[in-house]
Amino acid sequence: MMISPWDEKAELNSPDGKLVASIGEAFEIGMGAPTSGRLKLSNGMSIPRCNPSMVWSNDSRFLAVPQWLEQGAQCLIIISAIQRVIHLVPGRFRVLQLESFEAGVIKGIDSPVHLPTEVAIDINGFNWE
Repeated sequence: MMISPWDEKAELNSPDGKLVASIGEAFEIGMGAPTSGRLKLSNGMSIPRCNPSMVWSNDSRFLAVPQWLEQGAQCLIIISAIQRVIHLVPGRFRVLQLESFEAGVIKGIDSPVHLPTEVAIDINGFNWE
């Protein structure tokens, strides 16, 4: 299930059904712009300035979530829900629309409305320590 970067709320169960990620009240970052809100996980984690376009890994180990920076750009964070650790993926994005997270590869579109660019981020080689 794809969640739009413009959604005002989102709730996403992990594929194994053990965890829930939700943003209950997201607000536009500008007139007609994508939204930002507080991400809450059922394990007690809470992360500010997240965009609702999130996606669980197919093995339920990670949640990929765009997070707004103060400069109006986005970064991508990967949350290890079991370890309760947040990892930052290198790079900056305009507006991420995440579509899938399978076998360690996150796929989506950066800026789906204006000059869209497909993205595929392989986290398999990342050092998470």
